[in-house]
Amino acid sequence: MWGSVFAAGDDPIEAMMKLWQYDDPKTSALVFSSLIYSAMSSEDKDYLPAVLSQIARSYAIRGDFNAAHKQLDEVKSLIEAQKSRANVFYLLERGRTFNSEGNKKRARLAFDEAFTIAQEIGDDYLAIDAAHMMGIVESLGGQQRWHDVALKIAEQSNSAFARNWLGTLYNNMGWTQFDQGKFSRALELFTKNAEFRREKEQHRREQIARWAIGRTLRALDRLPEALPIQEKLMDERTSAGYLTDGRVLEEIGEIYRLMGRTEAHVYFSRAYHLLAADPYIVRDEPDRLARLKELSAIQD
Repeated sequence: MWGSVFAAGDDPIEAMMKLWQYDDPKTSALVFSSLIYSAMSSEDKDYLPAVLSQIARSYAIRGDFNAAHKQLDEVKSLIEAQKSRANVFYLLERGRTFNSEGNKKRARLAFDEAFTIAQEIGDDYLAIDAAHMMGIVESLGGQQRWHDVALKIAEQSNSAFARNWLGTLYNNMGWTQFDQGKFSRALELFTKNAEFRREKEQHRREQIARWAIGRTLRALDRLPEALPIQEKLMDERTSAGYLTDGRVLEEIGEIYRLMGRTEAHVYFSRAYHLLAADPYIVRDEPDRLARLKELSAIQD
């Protein structure tokens, strides 16, 4: 089905990547699976390994790391050349799976090799992906260098596909600045990200960017500006028929607490029950959940 919607002359791998629904990895996996037959008959020998690598990625996002690694073993067996897009896709997804498992050392090795090969074969999109992942797994001191590398490639690239990375880079660089306490610079970058997502009509990602703006305004003690941003996000989710994001509820609770509003505990409670269902937060941020649970009980 999906193979037939690609326009003649489109790069099939670029077209495939545009089909991703990152908030629905199961559906994405089904879409990618529907491409396997056409990928098997494609003259592009990188296409099939790339498709299978994204199915592996969908497993990793869902926390099924064994299935992801097994799929990546198959991808590795199909790679015909070390310096190829297929190998970069393989290394990126192996690295992402390692990173999601908490093995940053092995993830870093995979991303570093992916970046080197992507640069050697002149693929800006994949080089940016690898550089941005290096920025994620590096210590705080090394993150900025990799973000700068990725941003420079994106801004100078002749590929519109590669330039689509700009929103993600603004977001990642914003959080690096935030973690370093440089809140004004972080706010600038998050605002750029929101504008980029708005121009691209990427509604859900634009909402995430606005959440980051609100979070940074709280860090700047600009609570009267931060609160309506989060309240609007809450209203947008509920009016669209979705569960409110636990992070939005948590943020409203934090703002109310700082304002001395007694209803803060209600939002902390709702946030706790939603975020406690997220396996990554349960694994990586137990202190955050414990704090939410404690604040949920404060009613005066």
